[in-house]
Amino acid sequence: MTGDEQPEKEAEKSEAIRWSVRPSASDPTKTVVIGAAGILAFGVGAFLFRNPVLGVVGFAIIFGSTAEFWLGTSFSIDEKKATVRTGISVSVIEWTDVKRIVQDAGGIRLSPLEKAGTMDAFRGVYLRYGKENRESIERAVLTFGKTSDTDVGDRVDGRGDGSPG
Repeated sequence: MTGDEQPEKEAEKSEAIRWSVRPSASDPTKTVVIGAAGILAFGVGAFLFRNPVLGVVGFAIIFGSTAEFWLGTSFSIDEKKATVRTGISVSVIEWTDVKRIVQDAGGIRLSPLEKAGTMDAFRGVYLRYGKENRESIERAVLTFGKTSDTDVGDRVDGRGDGSPG
């Protein structure tokens, strides 16, 4: 290792990273199922209840609740915060607010809660791994997460790693 390689590695560690995950790209048949469910919800509201507004609401509920699947999600990590964006929904957590870092098979949760509990699923930011960037995400979280007192631990609830929960 020469003296020139060390500054490159340090610069690489402190750079912000950005990536996107779009589950529909790997399983397009589920997109068809979601589309059919949306059309069915519209049909039930519009024709069964004879109210097109209910049909539009049903359609919007189906597509809104599955937006992460078919729209995809953009993630970014920098020295101040971690950001997750799906459509118009944006979740941000600053490193100084992170109390726990919880890792599972699909990604990393940055939690503002000191202890695991029932509110874990509704608080914090979940950074989903991309296809080829697990190591760089973990490295960025550990590098930038040092600005807060965080503990890296395994999930205690078993959800998200393929085990029943």
